[in-house]
Amino acid sequence: MAIRRNLGTHFLSASVCFVVAAACSDSSDSSDTGGGPGSTTTGNATMGATAVTNTSSAANVTSATGSATSTTGASTVTSTSAANTVTGTSGANMVTGSSSGTGGAASTTAGDTVTSTTDGGGGTGGVVNGVTVQTAQTRQNIQGFGFNTALKGGNGSLPWDDLFGLEGPNAIGMSILRVGMNPQGNLTGFGIEEARSRGAKIIGSTWSPPGECKTSGTTQNGGHLITPDEDGGECYEMWSDRIAAFADEYDLYAMSIANEADFKSCPGTPVCTVAYDTTEYTAKEMVEWVKVAGPKLRAVDVKVIAPEASEWTHVWSNLSGTGSIVEEHPHSSDPLECGCFSNEITAELEATCAEHCKNGDGYDYGHWLWADQEAWNAFDILGVHEYDAQRAYAWPADVNEGIRDREIWQTEMSGVSHWPEEGPSATIDNGVAVAGWIHSALTVGEASAWLYWWYDASSNNEGLAVIGGSQELTKRYFTFGNYSKFIRPGYLMVNVAGNTNDDLQISAAKSEDGSTVVVVAINKGSAAVEEPITISGGTATSCTPHVTSASESLAEGTAVPVTDGVFTASLGEMSVTSFVCN
Repeated sequence: MAIRRNLGTHFLSASVCFVVAAACSDSSDSSDTGGGPGSTTTGNATMGATAVTNTSSAANVTSATGSATSTTGASTVTSTSAANTVTGTSGANMVTGSSSGTGGAASTTAGDTVTSTTDGGGGTGGVVNGVTVQTAQTRQNIQGFGFNTALKGGNGSLPWDDLFGLEGPNAIGMSILRVGMNPQGNLTGFGIEEARSRGAKIIGSTWSPPGECKTSGTTQNGGHLITPDEDGGECYEMWSDRIAAFADEYDLYAMSIANEADFKSCPGTPVCTVAYDTTEYTAKEMVEWVKVAGPKLRAVDVKVIAPEASEWTHVWSNLSGTGSIVEEHPHSSDPLECGCFSNEITAELEATCAEHCKNGDGYDYGHWLWADQEAWNAFDILGVHEYDAQRAYAWPADVNEGIRDREIWQTEMSGVSHWPEEGPSATIDNGVAVAGWIHSALTVGEASAWLYWWYDASSNNEGLAVIGGSQELTKRYFTFGNYSKFIRPGYLMVNVAGNTNDDLQISAAKSEDGSTVVVVAINKGSAAVEEPITISGGTATSCTPHVTSASESLAEGTAVPVTDGVFTASLGEMSVTSFVCN
């Protein structure tokens, strides 16, 4: 999707690990983890959005519109802002944020999180001063972090050992590479063997079928895949066969059946600029398409990714993002013409969307896929991107009773033209912003994977590491590394409670055997912070910081002692710090 903005740029005896970022944070985002399998923020059962409700298997907890509810056996703090509030848990202290809307799939303010527990264990009881990492309360598994070479020219000459390795000052430990397939079924991108030989998973996506199988007659500027009602199924069969053959040929771990079903390139419109291969799918079209393409990918032992929408909000609503820096065009392009825009999902806002969108000819892919269980059971990974609103959205209460039943992968994100963080910039400010995107995806969206777009770009922030011919690595490369190098594949996200500093966002993960925990936090901090952190259930005796700031890049510092399960995190202004505790 990044390419849609500016094609001209080119094609944690326990060991505990903490990541603490100093970055911009909405005040309601001082809560620490996103809505987990036991928490929900909802859309409505009729493909829309309703009130927010949170439930926990460890406590009888609900919240209703405009109210706050506390739990038994715990200190729970909630805050509201004339809206819905999701509350905490039993057996542990929780702090939750509030939503300023009336509900919806993720009715929270930008960067807001909703907290929950999975087993109610691991709490320290009573009121805890400072942040508590609740290692017994696990959430989604982590598959890893990575980047794309799809649609990218070049011969693949990249610092692969740094990208996928753990040794050296510039190593950031990626574990996923995403490539592309063109309309003819050929590879676009490079680095498959280089990444695979270093232990990475390879995934793929495709941007458009051949023009003869598009309603527009061309691969570019949108148009829909011709449906069986129009040609008897010939295009569905050909295109699904071609996708499966490609995924099989390159031995992919997973393959998306459609990149950004909610976007079309549209030359002349400021928020999408130039022509390139794009294909639109309505929600009803995606339902029918996955039932054909999904089984063919599974037949060659490849996991199925869908719907891979460019805007996370489009997975759970018909609302499109807003916030473009182009004054005369503040909203996203909305190719399916739903005509409703907001970075919050509420019933009132959903009601303003066009009727054809409410009837399945718009977005809201997740709800429509769920409504058809054959379609829902035909894919394995819920694919999303994080463009436009630049934030994640929680799993809604009206899908599988609010319990996430599959992994969520954010497979493409970057700073693109006409939107905040477009660049070009290599500063710590941008690095902190990117850390915020990752934090939102891990905590609110429960993403198991998070990928940046390209390694490099010529004139904006579509590249993770370098801009143009510069040899200087960007700060976002290293703040990305504060996550990817320390939150390793196989880790489980865990709850974090008690963060009341509006300048900090804190999240956590641990290894499957409990020997390592990783915590990620974001803060707009223009001043240094001393934050006490309690490790509930851990036995670490010291923590070694790795700092990215304006002057440091994953720099290792002096170990900090852990006393009675508590250590003090010294967080420099505008910084991201990963604490490795043993």
